[in-house]
Amino acid sequence: MVIRILSIMSLKEIKYRNFKAKIVKLSKKQAKKDMIYGYYNPNESTIAIQENLGKISYVDTLLHEIAHFIADKSAIRLKNLGEEGVATFIGSEFCKVFLQNPKLITFIKKNLSK
Repeated sequence: MVIRILSIMSLKEIKYRNFKAKIVKLSKKQAKKDMIYGYYNPNESTIAIQENLGKISYVDTLLHEIAHFIADKSAIRLKNLGEEGVATFIGSEFCKVFLQNPKLITFIKKNLSK
């Protein structure tokens, strides 16, 4: 049984530093064709997430694509940081995302609660 995501379009965009990425739907047909759940398009500043995903898969995919957005807009190259540096970078940059997007925390909590 798949539990559908709550208020999927309540998040219209994600802000990070001085950048914004618009959240758009990815059709199930296109997702299946490309064998993906979502993607980040740096040329269009969009995060596309497959429609009709379950709650956990949607949140997981959203956070994954936000990580691509952060990596793209950051001047830091992760491959040079080592494991501890990457962990520190991810923690601090996601804190910035959560501070700039208070609805994101609410969205995650609603969709991951039982």
